[in-house]
Amino acid sequence: NVKNIKYLSSMVDISFKDRYVYVDVGARSYGSSIGSWFRKQYPKQNKTFHVYAIEADKTFHQEYGTKKGVTLLPYAAWVRNESLVFEINRDPGEKEKEKEKEKVKGKGRGMGRIQPLKSSGGFDGGEVEKIPGFDFADWLKNTVSENDFVVMKMDVEGTEFDLIPRLFETGAICLVDEIFLECHYNRWQRCCPGQRSPKYEKTYDQCLQLFTSLRQSGVLVHQWF
Repeated sequence: NVKNIKYLSSMVDISFKDRYVYVDVGARSYGSSIGSWFRKQYPKQNKTFHVYAIEADKTFHQEYGTKKGVTLLPYAAWVRNESLVFEINRDPGEKEKEKEKEKVKGKGRGMGRIQPLKSSGGFDGGEVEKIPGFDFADWLKNTVSENDFVVMKMDVEGTEFDLIPRLFETGAICLVDEIFLECHYNRWQRCCPGQRSPKYEKTYDQCLQLFTSLRQSGVLVHQWF
């Protein structure tokens, strides 16, 4: 399947661009996607990409200090600048596995949702941390230009339904050449037959609508898993 992916940079010439940028929104550890996928597999046409890793969970911050060509933004991508709460999720049936996984740095932490402080009552009892959120669309407009080649991966645990509309609203979506987007929906749980995950409210149909809206607007988007 990896060999069948048609990347934008494998189909068109990008040599005329001023800068080459990879923005990983929800980066987690360096090896999660930057080291294991983007730097190894994405076709770069011999260009050097500067990487921005956006990751709110402080568990993963330290290792980025030794990575060249990577700028860490230790915040949560959001629709405005404000304090948020970040939930470290634990899926049903995972508690025993967590004990073993905690032996490996960061592996025991479930990916978390974010919410504004005032609405944080919607969380269901997981570990919660207070984090700074920033206006991602505004940051993007102040960081890159239309003359740059910008690739983005977004895996933000449901916040894509807030961030993508904001990118359209501000026009920042026009700055992104190619997006790899994971869409989170109320899927069935492996651990609990007959039950849907309470972690996300959106349906898979709404995810498909999100991808369709991007493609109809001329955005090259891939479904990230």
